[in-house]
Amino acid sequence: MPKWGWFMKISLNKIVHALSIALDLAMVNSDMGLKMMEDIDSNNSTKSKFSHHSNRTTYISLRIGKQLQLDDESYKNLYISAMLHDIGCQGIFDKAHTFKEYIKEHCIEGANMILKIPMFIHMYDIILYHHENYDGSGAMKLKNYLTPIESQIIRLADSIEILYDEAIPFYMQKDKIIEYVKKNKGILFSPKIVEAFLEICPAESFWLDINNTPFFPFILQDILPKDITYVTLEEFEYIADIFASIIDNKSSFTASHSRGIANLAYDFSRHVGYSDSKCLKMKIAGLLHDIGKVAIPNDILDKNTSLTNEEFSIIKSHTYYTKLILDRIEEISDICDWACNHHEKLNGEGYPRKLKAEEISEEARIIGVCDIYQALTEDRPYRKGMYMYEAFSILDDMANNGFICKKAVKYMKDTLIANAQKNSANVFSENN
Repeated sequence: MPKWGWFMKISLNKIVHALSIALDLAMVNSDMGLKMMEDIDSNNSTKSKFSHHSNRTTYISLRIGKQLQLDDESYKNLYISAMLHDIGCQGIFDKAHTFKEYIKEHCIEGANMILKIPMFIHMYDIILYHHENYDGSGAMKLKNYLTPIESQIIRLADSIEILYDEAIPFYMQKDKIIEYVKKNKGILFSPKIVEAFLEICPAESFWLDINNTPFFPFILQDILPKDITYVTLEEFEYIADIFASIIDNKSSFTASHSRGIANLAYDFSRHVGYSDSKCLKMKIAGLLHDIGKVAIPNDILDKNTSLTNEEFSIIKSHTYYTKLILDRIEEISDICDWACNHHEKLNGEGYPRKLKAEEISEEARIIGVCDIYQALTEDRPYRKGMYMYEAFSILDDMANNGFICKKAVKYMKDTLIANAQKNSANVFSENN
């Protein structure tokens, strides 16, 4: 039995949905994401937004999976893999120089990330091979009979979704998409999977479902796997770490920011005597606090000069997007509150909700102080990180001026000094 949080059940469906929103926001705000439509096909579609890519790809995949009468386990794997098929995109978007390079590298990165989530390990091959072509000319040059059927379904569904342009009525583009699929039968796509698609695509309802993005939660509900899986708080920590990877990979200057805050929040919580379960929740809040930054363009995050008023307004919106993502997971409403409100200030001048002091929970105040300290001591594009006592001085000033909680600052300093003394003692012991 797990030591912490074993009694807490969190819906895996909701977690996967939240992750997919984060991935789509990352694609929308990536230069490579915008470039994809220029390179994907000679059709030269003008669509450059991916705000519903994961949901659409999942819907198409599940409709094909149902038509093929996949067994329950394969169908569930198809659902999760389709939702998360681009999980490796964020770390690759700004490193890949060509679309072809991006295709291969994001498959490898995504598969490696899946390995970090114990309950998803068996989906490694599905994610790794979701861009394989039927004729063996894909990213990994894998023969069709070796490629998981779930990967082959996602390969087709992903292509259909990218070709679909939500700015054009479905009846003006569906024939062109169908023709493209037929033309690549046996080349890019499995003949069996193409035939399944051709069985379902004549129905107008199929295309209307794809187009009606505001209703996706209801549309998907009818075709989701019936076997709903739940995870414990301990298991959710692995997934939260993936959330943190998505945002920390976005910028070299924030490469360890979320994990740093998570560890600091955990140590802080232990120091003040929170229960084991609450300490773990605080750690998870630290991992998740900046997930909304996937919606912020890198040219703002990495800017090495002062932000304009417009740029600062954009960067402040990350807390709004953090809430938008985490609100999908109702079972962690407390963690969501702590993570989303870390930029609120006791004087009511914080963001995004301008909360008053009495509306800001103790836990959110702690995450806020951890965030400020971590930011001050990290290297940024425009400055070197501060030493511990330099950061303490700024935290004291902010507390004395009514911006942040004095008690939280005191406990923060006590925690860090205790950690420093412990580390020094360990070093001394090792050298003697």
